[in-house]
Amino acid sequence: MSINTSVAATAIACALAHAPTADAQAVAWRAVAGQSGSVATANLPAGVDRSYSDASIGSAGAGMVGLRVSSPSASSGYWARRNGVLTRYVQTGVTGALGPGRGAGEASHVFLSYVNGWSEAGPDGQRVFAARAGDPALGDPEASWGLWRWDGTKNIEIARALTDSVLGPGLGAGWRFQNASGFAGARMLAGGRALLVGTVTTPTTASRDVVLLHVPGSGNVPCALEDSTDPALSPGLVAGDSFPADWNGSLAAFAVSADDHVYARLSTSNSREGIWQLCDGAPRALVADEVTGALGPDLGVSTAYFSSFYGPPKPADAGRVFFVATGRLAQGGASFGGLFHHDAGGNHPLALNGDTGAYSPHWLDATFTSIDETTLTAAGEWAAFEANMRTGDGAAPTGLFRVRPGQAPEPVAIIGADVPYAPEENHTWSNLRASAVLANGDILLEAYTSPGNEYALWLLKRGAAPRRVLRAGDIAIVPTASGNVQAAINNFTLAGGAGIGQYDRGGDSWIGADGTILASASVNGYGSVLLMATPSNPIDLIFRNGYDG
Repeated sequence: MSINTSVAATAIACALAHAPTADAQAVAWRAVAGQSGSVATANLPAGVDRSYSDASIGSAGAGMVGLRVSSPSASSGYWARRNGVLTRYVQTGVTGALGPGRGAGEASHVFLSYVNGWSEAGPDGQRVFAARAGDPALGDPEASWGLWRWDGTKNIEIARALTDSVLGPGLGAGWRFQNASGFAGARMLAGGRALLVGTVTTPTTASRDVVLLHVPGSGNVPCALEDSTDPALSPGLVAGDSFPADWNGSLAAFAVSADDHVYARLSTSNSREGIWQLCDGAPRALVADEVTGALGPDLGVSTAYFSSFYGPPKPADAGRVFFVATGRLAQGGASFGGLFHHDAGGNHPLALNGDTGAYSPHWLDATFTSIDETTLTAAGEWAAFEANMRTGDGAAPTGLFRVRPGQAPEPVAIIGADVPYAPEENHTWSNLRASAVLANGDILLEAYTSPGNEYALWLLKRGAAPRRVLRAGDIAIVPTASGNVQAAINNFTLAGGAGIGQYDRGGDSWIGADGTILASASVNGYGSVLLMATPSNPIDLIFRNGYDG
């Protein structure tokens, strides 16, 4: 699946209008920033053209948009929307609220540089970012890399390279973060906490990967450590096992749920693999390969076991975790593969390759042949995924499905199929791209349709026909110095630097968990403009009414 990405928007809420027909504009889109100085943007100079990037909305949505301004130079730095206003929170060369906020003998320190490409928002609007800070009089050689959180008013350092103090990895004397820009990846949680996945140097100068939870007032608390057999930091599948060097400062295997639980797909020193819950006591395996019972698959066969897992876990509500796996019904027996979900009762199938019953596509006589883990998203009770199928006549179509525990997979969009699995009469899906499922089961889908190779963003609502929520020719509301004007959208791409929505992993992207959507568009007369739309009535992230109000 090829995904177009672009810069994202700083946000203000806009209401949605009900669409009387599929061809009427369904959603009101508002320009919240623009490269042209003619687009009025709070706290950026009026009438001055700008350049910005690295923009996305926080995993919770709620208008928590961040972006990096590179010009004009007087406005350069990281910005975030706070209480409805775009506010700068990182600037190089200054002390005070925009600086590193170091105290005592380091009060003169400033940011000398910061890492481009990411700044993550937590559910309460706090943000985490990486930068290099030091005394400007001494220059770069004496500076150190670190991680900071912005609490909405000031920057607070949470981790620093080359120290074993409270800003170090919390593993004792001589354990230090490496002094490099990527010494740790980070994801913001609620209340100032943050997940850190990084690389440290031991007292003997060896290198180790580590998972930490930053807790304000307590420092950095280790959750898992490469090569450690300490029960508090190791897999715990068998005595003496450990985690190998899988992470390298990357968050690719990790996910943070909406209720701030940390999950990861990891391997162990004895060539085992599974999904763990971390940073809530000792690592706890939820699913593992090569075993039956509680850590194995609930397939009604006592000898069944998992053999491989694919992609990061996707947590949803109430401790539910969705994942894609393969295995065998017994040693040397028939294989299986598909989508599963973990809950307190075990690891249950939702969609299985080759099944013709409850776990099948429920479309014609098709069976699943493979489920694309890179398209899996989850929210509430729901998961959505793309899968390849095989029909009795030998065709091999691809489709998008939604499913929740206790119900069969539901096809919602199948490439080349007719209504009701087509976008509308006399049109078919030709290319399914980015997607995200919301907590009420509604799906947002970026896709091309035929004839005409039309590109649009669609809402696939349960029990209703698909409808476009954004396409070329729609109208955007653009704020200017003389008031709001309406202008046609020439073209658009989704924002946030990611394909599928990332809120089910605690990450920022083009869509937040409350359904807020960000896009970058060319708007007639105003050039490149950042657009935002929100559901008409998001209620406590439950989506009781979704996009219908």
